[in-house]
Amino acid sequence: MARPVPTTSQQAATGAPPAKNKGFTMGTDSNTTGGGVWAQTSAKRDKLNELLTELNTSGVETGTKGMETLDEAASVQDKLDLEFADGLKMVAKFVDDGMKNNDTDEASIKDLKNAVTMGDEASLAAKNATKQMFQLLESASTLEEWEKSKFEATMHEVIRVLSTGLPPDPNLKNPVAGSLDTAHPFCYLREFVKDSEENSGDSEDTEDTSIADEEEVEVEQQLQILNNVVTQAFSSSTELYRTLLLRATAQTLLENWDTITTVTSGDIDRAAVAKTAISPQRSTVNAKNIQKLFESYSNESSKEWVQSWWDILDADGDGLIDEEELTTCVDLATKPVHLALSDMVYMSLEVCPMRTASLGSNEATAWFLGGETISDINTTSDTNPSAAATTDNKLSWRIRRRELKARKMLTKTFQATLKRHFRDQVEVSHRLRCIYAWADKSHQSNKIDSIVVDATDEWGAASSIVGRKRYVELEPKISYAEFRKEQARHFPHLDSIGEEIAMSFKEDLWVVQGKGRQNKELRRDIFLFLLSISVVDVVIAIL
Repeated sequence: MARPVPTTSQQAATGAPPAKNKGFTMGTDSNTTGGGVWAQTSAKRDKLNELLTELNTSGVETGTKGMETLDEAASVQDKLDLEFADGLKMVAKFVDDGMKNNDTDEASIKDLKNAVTMGDEASLAAKNATKQMFQLLESASTLEEWEKSKFEATMHEVIRVLSTGLPPDPNLKNPVAGSLDTAHPFCYLREFVKDSEENSGDSEDTEDTSIADEEEVEVEQQLQILNNVVTQAFSSSTELYRTLLLRATAQTLLENWDTITTVTSGDIDRAAVAKTAISPQRSTVNAKNIQKLFESYSNESSKEWVQSWWDILDADGDGLIDEEELTTCVDLATKPVHLALSDMVYMSLEVCPMRTASLGSNEATAWFLGGETISDINTTSDTNPSAAATTDNKLSWRIRRRELKARKMLTKTFQATLKRHFRDQVEVSHRLRCIYAWADKSHQSNKIDSIVVDATDEWGAASSIVGRKRYVELEPKISYAEFRKEQARHFPHLDSIGEEIAMSFKEDLWVVQGKGRQNKELRRDIFLFLLSISVVDVVIAIL
């Protein structure tokens, strides 16, 4: 006995056949135009629109750049935070898209004055650790299936190997204010989105003199040095981020053994109908699927990440999983990105200050921290650049307090973004329910199977009341191709997980900074009001 999968109320009213579901367009008003199930609302979006309206009221043109207008409204120091978020977005987008760093000739990555390329040591260490990790997985994959003990031992060793190729984890309990390491690629995150031509200024018609030519050549040389350093730093940053992703993947696997080995109730009921004994939890996982998962996070895009988790959860290898497993698959695919981005943020704060004042008065205009002039970047040593480039400035208690306060605000905002974005703003669980319901599933002809199975001993006394039989409805399974067809239309966020988080982080910074400007203006208005009342009282008292 089988019956169709339940449809939305709009389908029932119009008599649309569920088996030939063509999908729906989800949007702001889709819940009233047929097929949709909710009107997307966001308190953050409402606040951003409010901030844009205030800027427009004050005479700022917001129609051309849209939300990017909030960048221009930010103060000089607040722009550093926005540029930091932009740098995170660039690195995350590069990795999400599965892009590779082009092999560059050694001569092209050296600047014109033979300065040390930024991030070479960190990038090389990360590559070596990744290579050792894959050799470890290859040697451990001689066994086709891993039991829990073998699985946990391998993941612990993977984490250890990858950690040796990464910088030390930052001290979150006692952060150092004003620490600067110009040899670390994360120090240049704010420069990954800047056009180097901005530093050259507007071209003006001037007299053609030899002095002007010499100055122009010098500026071009400085810009070339800047471009080379930033390009190499970006390449090294993507390598480090991928290594962080691999370590986070091992941590996610290690923490979710029960999740990836638990057999769903639907599979247990299907086994009961087939008169086949099945354990509620698998005792092994496929080693090749685990290795494939690490390869996808190392070389492929976020689409392949999801598919690799899909294969791990698909125990019987038929390419089909339940709705419950679908939700688990997406949740597991996003966890390594959350962990890796969080590590990247904390590491970045350890190698570059949040505010220009924390660099000291002599370096307040450093080009990699919002300065307009290009400072001398050839001060590192060819033999040991990391040691020569690391400095700890002795800051006054006031500047140190300001630096730590800015860091606390940034990390608190980022952690809130990680917690809320996919859960509350994207509404992952709701989207996945809709995708599953709307997908044209070939399994069970996209219908629910109604079956009767023997009651198990777990029912206890209830089995004597309802008899030794129980009625079960089996939902159809979904394949990855069927999921992708609907997911590409209704859940594109899954194709750019890291970029989505970084962009949401920037939006949260816009809101925080906008509220700060509003509160500042409110305090000014209150002060002026109280001042005027005091003046009036004094005048009345005199009269």
